[in-house]
Amino acid sequence: MIVNKESLRTKNMSALLSSINAQLKQTAPRALETYFDIKHITQRVVQESLTDDDQVRLALPDGHQQAHVRRILDAAGINIDDYPSSKVNRRPKIAFNNFFIKVIRPQDMPLQVANGNFDLAITGRDWLTDHLYQFPQSPVRELLDLKYGKVRIVAVVANEVPVSSSAELQQMRQSQPNYCRIAAEYVNIADNYARVNHLGAYRVVPTWGATEAFLPEDADVLIENTETGSTIARHNLKVIETLFESTACVIGSTREAESKFKTERMSSFVSLLRKALETMI
Repeated sequence: MIVNKESLRTKNMSALLSSINAQLKQTAPRALETYFDIKHITQRVVQESLTDDDQVRLALPDGHQQAHVRRILDAAGINIDDYPSSKVNRRPKIAFNNFFIKVIRPQDMPLQVANGNFDLAITGRDWLTDHLYQFPQSPVRELLDLKYGKVRIVAVVANEVPVSSSAELQQMRQSQPNYCRIAAEYVNIADNYARVNHLGAYRVVPTWGATEAFLPEDADVLIENTETGSTIARHNLKVIETLFESTACVIGSTREAESKFKTERMSSFVSLLRKALETMI
């Protein structure tokens, strides 16, 4: 089948494509059947005319999240080769045309999406929140809750500190002349916590893991993530407030893509994941 490129872009051919789609669905594999819906049958027709502006750039997480992400991708029928990678391949291949994938750190993703380097990314709501505290006008938003990797973002102090809540910590800090030291990987969440709770003069101490080791010698408060709280308790620490709960999520930009083909592909990708989650629950 051949078509006129401009006609395909400007005219409503839904009736014709619906008829073709009905025939394709009788024999198409499940992943392609879902992906090449009425809008996406055109992908194979105009493949040669697509440009770099039509390419969807997707960021997938490295580290411990990879197994969870792969499980959802498999359930969605999305075949990605060499992810997770035993060779630490940062650019795995996907079966979909005009998709580019790169494996990066989840904490880098919100800013990368905001800067337009990626269209979609799978990260944690914790890192999205940290980004939005720093850049309230950022165009990045959550598109889909993936419902795995659930953790609590908490405020933590040493057991010997005579407070059991952030309100009590605020009262105690009013009589303290020294800076309140807040250690966290989430530097912007920590900064927001200090300001919202009126902790007076404070310093945020950036960390890169093993944050619990900072108390009590090198910090007064931690902003940390925890699943069960057992690690915190084991280090003679206690939670005084849960700030919010975080799970993995798909993020994207509120900016409208210039290419309608890119927009449709992004929408289809997210829809595949959403339908997969419904079958997994």
